[in-house]
Amino acid sequence: MVEHRSGIERRRYIRLNTVFPVELEVISLDDKEIYCEFQQAFTRDVSEGGMCLEVNNLKDELAEKLNKKSAKLRLQINMPFSVRPIDAIAEAAWIKKIREHRPNKYFIGVYYEKISEKERKSIVNHARFLMLRPFFVAAAILLLAVAVAVTRVELLKKEALRKETERKLALIESERVKLAQAMEELRLNRTELEAKISSFEQERSDLEKKLEAAKTEALAKPEEIARLEEALAKASERTDELNAELAKVVDSKKNLESQLRVLEEIKASKPVKVVLAAGGVVVGKVVLETSDSVRVEVPTGVITLKRDLISSMSTPSEEEIAELARERLKLELRAKEVEKKRELERKAAEEREKTEKVISKKTPGEPEQLISRTIPERGVAIKDNRIYADGSLFFIKGIAYGVSAPGLPPGVDGCFSKIPLSVFENDFRMMKAAGINTIRTYEPFPDALLDLAEKYDLKIIEQVVYPSAYTDYSSDIELKAMKRMATEAVRKHRNRKCILMWSIWNDAPFCYDEPGNPVPRYGFEKVNNFMREIYLAVKSVDKSRPVTAANILKVKGYDLGFDFLDVIGCNAYIGGHGFNWRGRDEAVRAVKEMKEISKKYKKPIIITETGYSTFVKKDSQDKALKTQIESAEDDLAGIVIFEWTDEWWKGGNPSVQDKHIEEYWGILTWDRKPKPGFEIVSKLFNSIPTDSLGYRPSIKN
Repeated sequence: MVEHRSGIERRRYIRLNTVFPVELEVISLDDKEIYCEFQQAFTRDVSEGGMCLEVNNLKDELAEKLNKKSAKLRLQINMPFSVRPIDAIAEAAWIKKIREHRPNKYFIGVYYEKISEKERKSIVNHARFLMLRPFFVAAAILLLAVAVAVTRVELLKKEALRKETERKLALIESERVKLAQAMEELRLNRTELEAKISSFEQERSDLEKKLEAAKTEALAKPEEIARLEEALAKASERTDELNAELAKVVDSKKNLESQLRVLEEIKASKPVKVVLAAGGVVVGKVVLETSDSVRVEVPTGVITLKRDLISSMSTPSEEEIAELARERLKLELRAKEVEKKRELERKAAEEREKTEKVISKKTPGEPEQLISRTIPERGVAIKDNRIYADGSLFFIKGIAYGVSAPGLPPGVDGCFSKIPLSVFENDFRMMKAAGINTIRTYEPFPDALLDLAEKYDLKIIEQVVYPSAYTDYSSDIELKAMKRMATEAVRKHRNRKCILMWSIWNDAPFCYDEPGNPVPRYGFEKVNNFMREIYLAVKSVDKSRPVTAANILKVKGYDLGFDFLDVIGCNAYIGGHGFNWRGRDEAVRAVKEMKEISKKYKKPIIITETGYSTFVKKDSQDKALKTQIESAEDDLAGIVIFEWTDEWWKGGNPSVQDKHIEEYWGILTWDRKPKPGFEIVSKLFNSIPTDSLGYRPSIKN
């Protein structure tokens, strides 16, 4: 690292036609104090000695520090196609607030104080390359002209394409006829088998009568009785074989009926392939078309697509229709497997309850830990830094879940009534199959969703109130309002079996919000007492369940509530956050810190948020989640992955998926297609027993 200072540059920038992200920290001049954690910025102007940054959420007091030269910046410059960010220390040459934008948008001209000479040159060289791009664009236009000529040939192929589509539909009809013929052959085969079985049943009955008569005759020969018994055994064996063969025929018939049913439905339902303008393809059945939208039924439910989001609509190919049919049958089979698994779990729970009653009658000499593993018998309780649900140890294998859909305002009030309940049921069914046992909410759930959670045996950590950086922690009026809001939500749902815990805040001490951390403004004791009053109000209404909340670590006031909460929660993106991914060693270090907190306060601790955005290309989502889940140990009481699906409302236009890191955190896409993280979460969570301390997941790479 070498020092580089080219003086204050404000106009000699190379203007870029695109942007690349820059993460920044505001630090003290001696580099010993951090005024704010890394936050996102962008640049489209660079020079030999610095660049112009566009920052959307810079606090005014930090801007003032930079303007007065009492603070400087630590930069991580994420160059396109770069393997790792470029590190630099910079000072503000000038700063300008953009008044018409909210919240707190600034332009900051910076010059480098410290930067590698090689990396400084690479930034400038990249900018100069972009200046030459118009010449490349001209070449592209020339190629486009050639493509237009080729298009003329493509038009001649359209008629052939239409005929090909007709041929594919004819193939579907042919397949239907073949299936019908196969079913008729099975019917005849079944009739023949039933006749044979009836004949053998009659033969066996006659043999039984002869054997009985032979045994009653005084002069009957022993060898005659033995012969009749042998013939009867063979007849019974043959009957069993025919019954087994008949069972296979019945199963084959059911499979063929399912295939025929799906093909008939797809053929009659006007199958459609929808190409979205923002990227992605939806194949399904048109339910309703209007002038401004199209409703399409896909295997996971019914979705509404606005016409301005659609690039084209066409008939799907033969393979796409077959894939749609396979997906439908796969979901139906998965639902049956989930129901079967629930039934087995119910029976196991009944057996466990019987065992608990025996174990609870402790006799002298029995190990004490047998009792501690099985109490209390009902409800949720805390013992030895562990969470117990209905008498058994409960390790949280959780998922963060927000109610949202493209083009709609987020939250229960914003869009719940506009999303078919079948979408939520499919979500909960997929969660259960993926080994997830707990859903973390960010608002109280409607009763319909709690009904589904109980149907699929999923627990809920329900957030009932939302203090934040905007809260006036010196106001008795605000405190009373929040206590009323929390207790009303708890009273409404306290009798629901699915509720595991109540949560009373998120992301404390709220450093990410525009007003910033309230602890320096009000003092730790005042903010902590405000939170304690909300906790006590919730406990006064429901003493049967623990109360938790979610904090961020390594900032002033990070331990808000640790002294009174029943379960400590941490939003800890172990291994790194966003572009600042540092890997397994960092993840293990963060978990070790949380274990120390658990020991200090003698309380269970859970990771209430961790995850990896697919917007970041530095490491794949599946590898990052594998590192995060495997780094957590059985000293923790659980882990919650952020989040179930991408949420389009977080970065700008809710009708499109903006190029913004916050819109890519899901392990599923908005239309429930699995992303890289889904499979690894499913494998690891299914390998972790819910009611065992043996938390050591291991999946081969």
